[in-house]
Amino acid sequence: MRILHIITRMDGGGSAVNTLLSATAQQQAGHQTCLAFGSSGESEMSETEREQLAGRMQTFCEAGGETVVLPSLVRQPGWADFAAYWQMRQLIARGFDVVHTHTSKAGTLGRLAAWGRARVVVHTPHGHIFHGYFGKLKTSLFIGIERFLVAISQALIALTQAERDDHLALGVGRIEQWRVIPSGVDVKEIQRRIMVWREDHPDVQQWDAVSVGRLVPVKGMERLIRAWVRVCEMKPDARLAVVGDGEEREKLEKMCDESGIANNVYFAGWSDPVPYFAASRCFALLSHNEGMGRVVVEAMAAGLPCVVSDVCGLKELVTSDCGVAMDAEDTNAVAAALLYDWPDDMHIACVERAEAYSVDVMVQALQDLYDGLLNGA
Repeated sequence: MRILHIITRMDGGGSAVNTLLSATAQQQAGHQTCLAFGSSGESEMSETEREQLAGRMQTFCEAGGETVVLPSLVRQPGWADFAAYWQMRQLIARGFDVVHTHTSKAGTLGRLAAWGRARVVVHTPHGHIFHGYFGKLKTSLFIGIERFLVAISQALIALTQAERDDHLALGVGRIEQWRVIPSGVDVKEIQRRIMVWREDHPDVQQWDAVSVGRLVPVKGMERLIRAWVRVCEMKPDARLAVVGDGEEREKLEKMCDESGIANNVYFAGWSDPVPYFAASRCFALLSHNEGMGRVVVEAMAAGLPCVVSDVCGLKELVTSDCGVAMDAEDTNAVAAALLYDWPDDMHIACVERAEAYSVDVMVQALQDLYDGLLNGA
């Protein structure tokens, strides 16, 4: 099978990692896989992120996968979109059995370019941009575009049932077009690395909670800081690790300074999250919008109970046996959850929950979907 994946940019984000893992596994399974993406110049990746991405790309290429950089494919709308469209058309003209687009911009241009030129067109939004990103007018425009583009898509993939239902409620696609295929996480590798770290650092627990993500408004980090102020009132020596970076870092650090908790919050920047998982008692992610939350699965693979906002995929992912999904605007309730005395055996349920979202499960589901579409099922 010849498979083309198109994504707006290739970086350390969940959608990019998901796409690259899928393409690599498909190439290793004997398919001819091509991965096309825009320039990574827009991505403010740390050196650690770049190294991790380079390693994943090397694995893909060593398996025989092909990469194509589309220099005109950028996130912001503009005249470059016309050039990106033509670059995609030329690429698709080489002939692929499946054209699988990912994320909003690549999903729009890629599906238009594949219209009438590909046997099967599949699209994965990786969440959506209908809440927490833009104003009402621009959001309405994006919804209209998505409603139009479903006619070009033989299948649409949601990472969670909640994401699928959000799209259906807005009239994006028919229920028979949607498949729910969670984003795959290399659970076994995370567990191996956690075990190695804990063997080297026995009896170390440095953090009461850890959070991982881009420091941008949609990730809701300001809500976590407000809750941590309450946590510190009840436990003055409480320590929070925030792994990630972005435009809001200075604002968040200022919030900590002004609230008197600067010594209780450590901003790690873009670092390997595994050591922080291994030395923490729970994980927190209070996003305003989240497609699925790969990092939550990674935290559960490390055995961490998770405190998350009750939005989209997060409320489906985190069940009561592995944490809590809650109203993240209720600062006192979030603080209480972050200090909750989790049952000793909850880490077992967390690991079991994570295993349902493994890379193997995702790749097999994609294979079944492609086969069914190509065979006219």
